[in-house]
Formats: sequence, structure tokens, C-alpha cells
Amino acid sequence: MQVVEKKYDSITLSILWSRLISIVDEAGTTLQRTSFSTVTRESNDFAVVLMDSSGRSLAQSSISVPSFLGVLPMLTQALLKDYFPPKDWQEGDVVMTNDPWLCAGHKPDIGLVSPIFFQEKLIGFIGTIAHSPDMGGALWGAGARDLYEEGLMVPPTKLRIAGKPNQMLFNLIEANVRAPHQTLGDIRAQIAANDQGIKSLTQLLIENKMNEIDRLGEQIIDASEKAMREAIAEAPDGIYPYEYEADGDGKLEPVKFVATVKIQGDEIHIDYTGTSGPHSLGINAVLNYTYAYTAYPVKCTFSPSVPNNEGAFRPIKVTAPEGCLVNAQKPVPLGARNITGNMLHSVVFGALAQAVPDKVQADCGSACWCIVLNGMHDDGREFVEYFFLNGGYGARPDQDGVHVLSFPTNVANVPIEVLENDTPVLVTRKSLAPNSGGDGQYRGGLGQVFSIKHIGQKPINISILTEKTQTEAHGICGGENGARGSIEIIPERPLAPKGLDKFYPGEELIFTLPGGGGYGPKAKRDPALTIRDKALGYISE
Repeated sequence: MQVVEKKYDSITLSILWSRLISIVDEAGTTLQRTSFSTVTRESNDFAVVLMDSSGRSLAQSSISVPSFLGVLPMLTQALLKDYFPPKDWQEGDVVMTNDPWLCAGHKPDIGLVSPIFFQEKLIGFIGTIAHSPDMGGALWGAGARDLYEEGLMVPPTKLRIAGKPNQMLFNLIEANVRAPHQTLGDIRAQIAANDQGIKSLTQLLIENKMNEIDRLGEQIIDASEKAMREAIAEAPDGIYPYEYEADGDGKLEPVKFVATVKIQGDEIHIDYTGTSGPHSLGINAVLNYTYAYTAYPVKCTFSPSVPNNEGAFRPIKVTAPEGCLVNAQKPVPLGARNITGNMLHSVVFGALAQAVPDKVQADCGSACWCIVLNGMHDDGREFVEYFFLNGGYGARPDQDGVHVLSFPTNVANVPIEVLENDTPVLVTRKSLAPNSGGDGQYRGGLGQVFSIKHIGQKPINISILTEKTQTEAHGICGGENGARGSIEIIPERPLAPKGLDKFYPGEELIFTLPGGGGYGPKAKRDPALTIRDKALGYISE
């Protein structure tokens, strides 16, 4: 086959770039539609990334969660450097790990990386990360006392060797998890997604008479880096600090984030010196996860329209003192690190509002609330089911925040019908929470009220992860804060806002999600919008 060796012109580059994105989107659809758990199948808590031969990201699935997209290239580069150099990969291999410091920050996130061979040459990698329904230990959430209570940790190991499954590893996982058919089913779905991506990329190479993707990747990466650097360079140089308080355990151990954003020329550095130390609950975050959820809002601020890849993140540096809340070290628990990661945009936007106020948004009304239910159906079948709840979106410089939507994660709701079918609960209410959005020139989005009643015969283990029940979503540029959230149980009894508990037959849980922050002084709000809000019931008379 004759191979094209010239540099790609802008039109060809755009076409091939779009093809790469369609390849990872197709692989993502494969993962979603073949998975067994609702957390992957319904909530889309996964990512797919295509990388070149050195592990640099080229294309990322457009429905993937941002944190996974950021860490998959880091994982692949670490595998190449410290575990499996290029000579140790074979066609058909799949390497697995859920090591939080290599992968996505807590054990339920399983990373699978597959090499891509073409004409017997290693030309790249494709990787997936998906949130497993269970990895043993304490039920997923903030309740474990240390890393070891959070279940099985698999160091980088070949799950498939030259196309043949490593049955010993499959057996080890099966013996350590709840509802193993769900966990193993999702892992096999990840393998299928990687295989689909390799198949589609091979077809692209053949069609376009290519024998590698590094050269194409270099142009893609350079174009993205150029766009990002040019955008950062337009912002005023300076040092912009911001502090942000959060619930912590929601009782006696709150936390504080301190970020100092430095813009110098076409680069930006975010440092978290001053942030709280390690927390007793599993809300600690490792640095790779912190980087992903810090770099993402920077990307959204300065270069939102360019697809994510390695180049967009080259001008961004993130540092944090070792051992603090956002640079966790063993053996602190990490299970609920998503609560911490999902609030970092608030700190970043708060700091950047001092430099580029027309490009940032107000704080969202949640870190996404996460509820896990585990128990037995009356017929003896075990279940592990997740569902996610969103508060209001933060207001933006030109529009109100969207109701019941969060940033930066994009996990989706589990449909009520699916939740009721898979668990012995009845959804008794799902409605907007009036008056919850922060006032301003543009109003924050509303939170929601969501309640479930236990209609089964056996107690359910429940893991609850909430945020902003003691603090509020920050308004920005003169906008007001959103309303706090709350959680209650009927009949009334003590219930921790984060942690593990029991959900007993006949009880009803009521979750009221916080609203988003407002943008700009409310004196500047168009009176017609206020009239509309009252007519629709968003605010009371």
C-alpha cells in the first residue's frame, strides 16, 4: 500500500479530526449499549480517548465525563514509562488498573488501555474508564475510614494477553465484588469499546492510505495548543486569588479551598496552597484528578469550541501541597473524591472573574449528589444501583442558569422507570425547587426536590453524597448566592449528609437540591424576566 507522507492541508485535517472524534464516539456508544450497570448505561459515567504512540490524547468521546478524559492520557503515559514499555505490548492486549493515583482518583473507576497495531507496528492506544458498580469493601461513597476499606485495588495488569483473557484476574474480581455480573459485564463492555475503536481506526487508515497517526496527531495537538495559547494571551497578566468554603462532612469538619491563579503571557498556573488538609471522610482527591477538573474549566473559559486533546492542556499547570485535600496521599480514603473535584470549577471561575469576567459563570448548585442503593430483592437477587441528582446551573454573563443541571460533570439521570424497576423504591416526587436560584442580572438555575419511598420488605444499604447543605453556591460579579440544599427522612431520625446508612421499609427520603449562583447585580435584571419567573413559579410573589 502506498502511504501518504505529506502534511495535511486544513480541509483534510478537519475531516480526519472529525473522523477520529466519530471513532471514539462510536466506541463510547458500544460501551454504553453493552454495559450492565445503570451508572454506565444510563448515567454515561465513562470516557473513551484515542491516543498516539506516546500516549498523547488526540480525540475524546463527546459524551464522556471531563475527569476521565483528562486522566486517561496520564494513565497511558505512566504505563509506558513505568510498567509496560512499547516492546512489552502485543496485539490483543488489554491492561487494567483502578489504582487511584494512576487512574481516575478512586477504586470504582476502572481504566482499560489497549494498544493499536497496524501492519505489525504499534501506532497508538485507545483507553476507556468506566465507573464500576462495585469494587468490594465499604459501599461506594464517603464512609470508608481509609483506602483499604474501599475495596480491591488492581495494579496495572494485563486483563487480556494477546487476545486471550487473563482468567485469574477475572476470577479475583468476581470473588471480591457485589453483584459481580454487573461489574464483570461492564468490564467486558469496556473491552468491546476498545476493540470497536481499533476496528474503526484501522478502516480509516486503509481508506486514507495511512500507516500511522502520530503525524496527524501532531498537527491536531499543535492546532489546539495554538488556539489555547492565543486565548490565554488576550487575558490580562496577573495573580488572582480566591477562597471557597464547602461542607466537608456537613457537620463538624468543613473544608476550604484556596486557589491562586497566575496568568503570564500565554500560560496559566493554578496553585492550591492554603487548601484544607486531608479529610476523615473519603472526599480527598489525588492530583491527577485535581488537574483534570481544574484544567477543564480553564479550557471552557478560554477555548470552549476546540475539541479536547493534549494540546489544549499544555499551557495549563496545576500544583498543590502534597497531602492536602486536593493532592491526597495514602492511606486516606478517596471514594467520594468527585464531590471535591466537582467544586473546583467554582474556585477557578471565582479567580478568573477578576481577569475575564465576561467569560466565566457563577457557581453551580451542586457538586452532583450521588446516591447508591445496595440490597436484596424479595426473591434473593442482589442489586447495586446508582442515581445522580443535580442542583441548578450557575448564571452566565448573558443568560440565566439552566434548572437542574450541573457543571462540570455531565453524568445523566437514571430514568425513574429504570430506578423503580431495578430497586424496591417508589419515586414520590420530582419537581423544581422554587426560589432556589441566586438573584442577579441573570438568575441561577433552580434546584429540585426528589423523594423516594422504600416499598420493599428488606432494609437497603444506602450511601449518600450531598453538598451545599451548609454552604451556598457563590454568585459572581455581584450576583447573589443560591439557596442551600437539604436532606430529610420520614419518619424523622438522624441522617448524615455524607456517609453510609440503612434505608428501612416504609421510610421516605426527601432530597432538596441547591440552586445555582446569580451573575451580576440584580438591579440590572430585565423586569420582564422577573415577571416571567413569577408566572412560571420559579420565584414567589
